[in-house]
Amino acid sequence: MRKTMTILRYVFAVILILFGAIGTYAMFTEGYNPQSEGILLFGKTFRQLHDAIMMSYLGPFVRLAQLFAGILLLTKRYWWIGLLFFLPFAVNIFLIHIIHDMPPAHPVFFASGMIVSIMNFILVFYEKDRLKQLLVNPQTK
Repeated sequence: MRKTMTILRYVFAVILILFGAIGTYAMFTEGYNPQSEGILLFGKTFRQLHDAIMMSYLGPFVRLAQLFAGILLLTKRYWWIGLLFFLPFAVNIFLIHIIHDMPPAHPVFFASGMIVSIMNFILVFYEKDRLKQLLVNPQTK
């Protein structure tokens, strides 16, 4: 099971690095183009939400955060920091797809968001005992 989770962690890291690198490169060289993202297939609410995120400072921040988390996941010492760092992004991706993208207008877009989120959830759940040590337990007397 340990080897499986290590392989899953490296696959997750590569996915994050690829999504982050491709998105960051496109964002900084071409700017935000809704047609290149295939976002025109989605409903009006989802399009407006996506456009608002990508045209603000959050678009580049999310892409750079994917790169940062992916690089941390590749290290042997700081991988759990990358896992916890990306957890709020994964929860957000999961909830946006569940709430605003049902039924999925574009199955590949929906699947990529779900895969990234669920991989993060699985890794956090598997390492929950190790991550519990980070929480402060008040001593009761």
